[in-house]
Amino acid sequence: MKKYIALKLIGLAVLTMIALVVISFLEVAVYAYMVNPGHPESFYETHAEASAPFVSGIFGFIIFFLVARYWKRKGFQNPLNLTFLFPLTYVLLDIIIITAAGVQWSDFIFIFLLANAAKFLGSYLGYKLTK
Repeated sequence: MKKYIALKLIGLAVLTMIALVVISFLEVAVYAYMVNPGHPESFYETHAEASAPFVSGIFGFIIFFLVARYWKRKGFQNPLNLTFLFPLTYVLLDIIIITAAGVQWSDFIFIFLLANAAKFLGSYLGYKLTK
């Protein structure tokens, strides 16, 4: 992973974002069809907006944990650096996307910080708890 590390981290961060969006869609679909069916579409859109940061935080923690664990087990060079660069790359891309979308930061800064702190924690614990 030594060559083109920035491009690889960006690609991995984008794949992680895609995976988290897919998981969020699946969560809303399960909620809409199995847990609480029969409501108008706007009800589920509101649920998606409320649940997406939590889904991102929980499943982001898991993904980042597993990636850092994989790096350490495979003996990648400087896995501790990768452990911090990966979530940092993810957060920077997230900030770029959110800013480009014109979203008001004041609406969700706390949950944004919490969800991304979970990703950093997952990555760090994945590194620390792997022998």
